[in-house]
Amino acid sequence: MENVLVRTSSTVGESNLHLQITPAYRQDIFFNKRIWKLTLEYIKYKLNSMGIILMAADCGTNHTHIFLANWKNYTIPQIAQAIKGFSSYMMRKNHKSLFIDKLWGEKFWSEGYFYRTVGVVTKESTRFYIEKSQKKHWHALDYEFYKHDKEQKSLLNFSS
Repeated sequence: MENVLVRTSSTVGESNLHLQITPAYRQDIFFNKRIWKLTLEYIKYKLNSMGIILMAADCGTNHTHIFLANWKNYTIPQIAQAIKGFSSYMMRKNHKSLFIDKLWGEKFWSEGYFYRTVGVVTKESTRFYIEKSQKKHWHALDYEFYKHDKEQKSLLNFSS
């Protein structure tokens, strides 16, 4: 998968997100692949309406992983609420008979979620940028050289 920078009139950047959501009561509803396919279609529809790109999605029997790009205009809680709320409403409205034995009431998803922002920036490259690049913006520095520089001070060598 190629990393692509998104350009607008005033910004250039990348915003990727790994989101994991779980059905209510951690039920194994996605054992039924039809439920997964329908749920995923509703998630795709909602993300598309928000301008968020679905890069990948997969599920286990009782959870789903979603990899998103171009989500910079929203907070993580807004994204989680939007896709969980919309897909829950549509699944309960149109397909409740498929999972009535596993989920009851008005719940489809559990309350929580796992998230991790994802990108090409690592802790090491960020440390490199802070320690070296900020001193001389006009000098291009080689990160590979930096990794092997034994005299380089780390952030831990400085006291506050």
